[in-house]
Amino acid sequence: MQRQKRWLRYGTGLMAMGALALAGCDSGETDTASVEADAASDDTGSEAAPESTETVEIDFWHAMNGPHQDAITALTDRFNESQDDFYINEQGQGGYAELSQSVMGAGVSGDLPVMSQLTASDVPDMASNGLLVELSTDFLTSNGMSEDTLDDIFDGFLMTSVYNGEKYAMPFSKSTRLMYYNQGILDEYGFDVPQSWDEIIELAEAMTDAGDDRVTMGFENGFEMEFETMARQNGANFIDRDTLSVEIDSAESVEALEFIVNMFEEGFARTAGEDGFFSGPFGRGESALYIGSSAGIAHVQPVADENGLDWGTAEIPTFNDENLTLFAGNELGLYASASEEEQRGYVAFMEFLLQPENTAEWAMATGYVPIRESALEDEDYMAFLEENPQQQAANRMLSYGMASPTFAGHGQFRNVLVDAMDDVAVSGMEPQSVLESLQQETEAIIEANN
Repeated sequence: MQRQKRWLRYGTGLMAMGALALAGCDSGETDTASVEADAASDDTGSEAAPESTETVEIDFWHAMNGPHQDAITALTDRFNESQDDFYINEQGQGGYAELSQSVMGAGVSGDLPVMSQLTASDVPDMASNGLLVELSTDFLTSNGMSEDTLDDIFDGFLMTSVYNGEKYAMPFSKSTRLMYYNQGILDEYGFDVPQSWDEIIELAEAMTDAGDDRVTMGFENGFEMEFETMARQNGANFIDRDTLSVEIDSAESVEALEFIVNMFEEGFARTAGEDGFFSGPFGRGESALYIGSSAGIAHVQPVADENGLDWGTAEIPTFNDENLTLFAGNELGLYASASEEEQRGYVAFMEFLLQPENTAEWAMATGYVPIRESALEDEDYMAFLEENPQQQAANRMLSYGMASPTFAGHGQFRNVLVDAMDDVAVSGMEPQSVLESLQQETEAIIEANN
């Protein structure tokens, strides 16, 4: 009963996070590609478990649809066929909002799955309510995960889904921010692919002077990740991972937001607006550049092909000469209600998914990036990159990318951050005053929940 009451207190926050995942897409933790994505397939999971008194069945809930559903089903079936100790019963729940609602309902009824897909914003609230197993190195290795696997995971991915200094979910579908470029426009104005925001301004001024109706830079409607990236590149700590001290209204943060706002005011940049996502306008040739998720390549490609666009991808431009990209995507968490045998099954499945050939296969099928460094040397994956050069830029950023710190109340913080960006981009409010208010709201959220 105590667990159920605790869940009920948590439920409202979970539903809010589900709505954020659906509406905000890649704003922080989930991917634009996941929500912009493929229509759901009819096949919503793996086949029924074979009857066996010895095989432990592991219920796995996720939000993958369409080709992503096909890819996770193929990997799950191969794991099930590779051994007899565990059977992964993977079940698609719809989108992220539907998955969150399913998990909330199961928590109230006491019928949670063994594991599920989670966004990084979900994890702190769940962990603080005792709903997730702490995935310490000792826990993972004592249940069968090799130290080689853990050592090979990109450091930035291991910093996601951390609460109070401890990890509560393992990386699975991860992406970076990425800059898309229209080679035709660059050639027209005699520019190389911009490597810094200063070079982007030079291109914008050239296009404006020529009376070009096309915009230089396209942002998604939610551009809060670009603001955080530029603020951190400019020296702002934004939110400190260890102390949760907040520097959102620092001079460095204000300068970064003013830079973005000035681009809007000068006509150098715009958001997706009624298009919903900027992959469409970019693919139609309406901008020289566009910043979005690396997992969105699959959405740019068909529109670009239809319009005969010569395009490519590049690393996120530097601001104040600093390289940085923010990671997004989702994780796989283990619920505290799982038995010891089910916990071992979770670890065994994660070990399988994180094998270099398997994380590379997932990346090739979905547009996400490999989780392990050694996967970049997988022969099939290297051949894939040769045939799909647009996928290469994301991998070049894996060594220096980072995940935004998360904390209890993080979903609420993401909401007020998105609202703040709307205040400056839509309502025309001054960046300084908006960030001062955001600073106060963020501090209050952190103090109330941590």
